[in-house]
Amino acid sequence: MARFRYQKKDGEFAAAFASMKDPIAFAGTAAITEAGDIVKRQGRQDIAAAGFSRRWQNALRVNIYPRRKQSMNAAALIYHNIQYAGVFEEGATITGKPRLWLPLPSVPKRVGRQKMTPALYIKSIGPLVSIERPGKPPLLAGKIAINRRGSKTGKVSLSALKRGGAGAPSTLVPLFVGIDRVNIRDRFSIREITERAAARLGDLYLKHLNPDG
Repeated sequence: MARFRYQKKDGEFAAAFASMKDPIAFAGTAAITEAGDIVKRQGRQDIAAAGFSRRWQNALRVNIYPRRKQSMNAAALIYHNIQYAGVFEEGATITGKPRLWLPLPSVPKRVGRQKMTPALYIKSIGPLVSIERPGKPPLLAGKIAINRRGSKTGKVSLSALKRGGAGAPSTLVPLFVGIDRVNIRDRFSIREITERAAARLGDLYLKHLNPDG
């Protein structure tokens, strides 16, 4: 009977393990990175297909951890920079207290960098007048400057509203409509896209572990 004896050398096992660890860490990090890129690309396409702007598309982000390092424990954080974006992933019903006041299409969308709301309008432009309509949603109206003939000066603009709010000859123009609630349907599929990318991690790992295979 033949006998074999192995005598380890100091540091040999650690060196052997390290030689295995490096390609595993590379493949794991590369797989997570590629899956994250898939989610970001397809997710932004999904947001675009739902009719949202470039700003909304680019607000979908993917961060890979640890940053700028290869690790067997690499992970991807997928998030949207706009905090309420999840409403369009899940759908929701938003109720007013007691009403939601939505700007009419003709209303200027912003005052400076802030989104137009009744509170912002009152603070920066002037008072609003409530108009009750039996059987119909109520309105909030503001004062808009009129010309010498007594008619509105073109479209509803911030400058005309500010002149009317400041005391210039004016007439009332509806700006906001009040509703009890609004139902928002789900319009994004980011979770589904993420799950599909996660299901590919095994194949992506093998691809990067053996790039010549």
